[in-house]
Amino acid sequence: MLRAYAEHAVKAGRAVLAVLVVPLVLTVGGLLVIAALAGGLPSTGVAGAAYNAAYNEGQVPAAYRQWVAKAGAICPEVTPQLLAAQLEQESGWNPTIVSPVGAQGIAQFMPGTWVSWATDGDGDGTASVWSPPDAIMAAARYDCAIAQQVRGYVQRGLASGDIQDLMLAGYNAGPEAVLKYGGIPPYAETRGYVTTIHRLMTKYQTVITDIKEGTPFGAAVVAYAMRWRGTPYSWGGGDTNGPSGGFGSGAGVIGFDCSSLVQYSVYQASGGRVVLPRVSQEQVNAGTAVDPRAMIPGDVIGFDPHHTGDFSHIGIYIGNGQMVHAPKTGDVVKVSNLSESYYANSIWKVRRYG
Repeated sequence: MLRAYAEHAVKAGRAVLAVLVVPLVLTVGGLLVIAALAGGLPSTGVAGAAYNAAYNEGQVPAAYRQWVAKAGAICPEVTPQLLAAQLEQESGWNPTIVSPVGAQGIAQFMPGTWVSWATDGDGDGTASVWSPPDAIMAAARYDCAIAQQVRGYVQRGLASGDIQDLMLAGYNAGPEAVLKYGGIPPYAETRGYVTTIHRLMTKYQTVITDIKEGTPFGAAVVAYAMRWRGTPYSWGGGDTNGPSGGFGSGAGVIGFDCSSLVQYSVYQASGGRVVLPRVSQEQVNAGTAVDPRAMIPGDVIGFDPHHTGDFSHIGIYIGNGQMVHAPKTGDVVKVSNLSESYYANSIWKVRRYG
């Protein structure tokens, strides 16, 4: 690290989603379903495969998986992949290590930095740098704070570049260096650091190949959605091509919101023949109504949590009482149980598009 920021021994990395970033347009009245039924993924005319860098928790030591996943949902810029790469680089997953310069624990906090970011991650009443849950949660909070600072530079036109890359550079060289140079500083160490974290990220992510031709429609819808697990939620982000930048709370975040994940998965599974409306309130009135007791994987569930007729959330049923969905700002695309009170107590509309 650069000497000026040697005390910041917690570093971070990120996965780059190699996706086509396209502008989002919310249409008045939504798009129409251009095909009523789609029998399965066609053998020709299938849209090109999207790149997926889904989180692979199997590479994380079992004792730390739940904490990496939890900490990786604190803010959109800090993913589980990012933290896993960070922890491997800093400590090799060793919670008792002390570096030659005095950095401590699994996340390698310097004592002075730990005072500012100490976190009781496991709720046991103490915040210890030697406790992996505490240190992992603190590391994520620290990274998110740097991301927020460099995002402010970008929003004010004082810097340019990918927020997560700037976060890494800000950690290594200091946010002030990002501000000074208007982006990643021209320091060999800092540029090498960003590159190294990207390389480490590959261990903690899985690239899934394209869905096979002839896959039944419902199974294909599920498969296209599941390949994006771990992708940040971005309000207004995402469309039929994949993740994209959102607006409002999704500004600067490449990802999906709940309805764009559904729109993308159905469009890809149908080979581009079915284009759903963009918003959940309209998606629940497209396709064919299905009795919830007769759901099959690939069916889509709209939720009206307040019983007001506003179906403000939507997800894709994957079987066994579970769905894959993009929940909310600060979270990621993931699998949830339909028995959770928020969903179980909502009014449901189930639709089938093929």
